[in-house]
Amino acid sequence: MYAGEDVFLSRIALVSRRLKSEAQRRLAQHGVHSGQQFVLGRLWERDGLTPGEIATAINVEAPTVTRAIQRMVASGLLRVAGDQRDGRRVRVWLTPRGDQLRNVVPAITRGLEEDALALLSEQERKTLDSLLERIGKALDYGDNGENLPDDEPD
Repeated sequence: MYAGEDVFLSRIALVSRRLKSEAQRRLAQHGVHSGQQFVLGRLWERDGLTPGEIATAINVEAPTVTRAIQRMVASGLLRVAGDQRDGRRVRVWLTPRGDQLRNVVPAITRGLEEDALALLSEQERKTLDSLLERIGKALDYGDNGENLPDDEPD
């Protein structure tokens, strides 16, 4: 880090990159790329969603989901078919291979989470979760938190 660099942003970015890299390493053994576990997770909950429904559920842009779906179709995890009621829309379905990962992928991500949080006590984990949630809320309110409601904790 160089003088004046924001330590918080640097640390958060480093941890994020390391988590993504480790998730990629662990998931790749099963033909899943990092990030695709979120698409699979939504389809395990309810198969046959549209790409837009998946994007909304996992809070990413639709083109990002569309690219992920294309890759997952190519790797045999998903299939895409036209909507029977509305020919303008497509629906995304798990293949048997994608469905077989229903217990494997969550076990991998739980293991990664456990490894990442191994040095934290249960109370520290709860505190970290709460702090990250508050940081997310602060970012939702705009520049410098100037629109934060008065009832938000300091």
